[in-house]
Amino acid sequence: MLGPLLTTAGIVAICGAAGGAMALGWRKRQLSQAHLAGVAELPDHLGTPEFHCDDVHYVGTSHTGNTLERIAVRPLAYRGRADLEVHASGVAIGITGESAFFIPVERIETVATAQSTIDRAVERDGLLALRWRLANDTSVESFFRVVDPAERQQLLEALNALVAAKPPVRAVAPTASPTSTSPSESTQTPEELA
Repeated sequence: MLGPLLTTAGIVAICGAAGGAMALGWRKRQLSQAHLAGVAELPDHLGTPEFHCDDVHYVGTSHTGNTLERIAVRPLAYRGRADLEVHASGVAIGITGESAFFIPVERIETVATAQSTIDRAVERDGLLALRWRLANDTSVESFFRVVDPAERQQLLEALNALVAAKPPVRAVAPTASPTSTSPSESTQTPEELA
């Protein structure tokens, strides 16, 4: 009689320890990523979207090039159902249970398809990967799953059209060379200096 109780207590203790270790690891990841800048809030008066998909599964966001390093900062931390709208000014995303956020078009780098990420593997090209930059210029990739292939293709085309139409990045004006003279040196005559 005592044997089954001890076995059950041992299993419960092991499960509790494993759950605690996972929670501690997740909290540690959140603290280590606290420096990541937040996402942009939805702007006022977005207007009618160019494309809207309300049957999207948000899979997760990871650092670009490292799909195993999930971003643990909200609202990007948890997977869930989502609404995704493509506007001329960017992409609006609302994940169930999280505050909706906005990715301005100038922060979007690329759009691609993928087969797997973090803890999700699907058929070939079954995921959409949106690479973009957080406010502190950290490059991340957000992964979305649209089950219906036709709707997935429409979303991919809308996102590609958005990226193709985004304004070009302005070149930074070159700084003055060390040998150039300042305006005060070049405009004063010897008489003015006397």
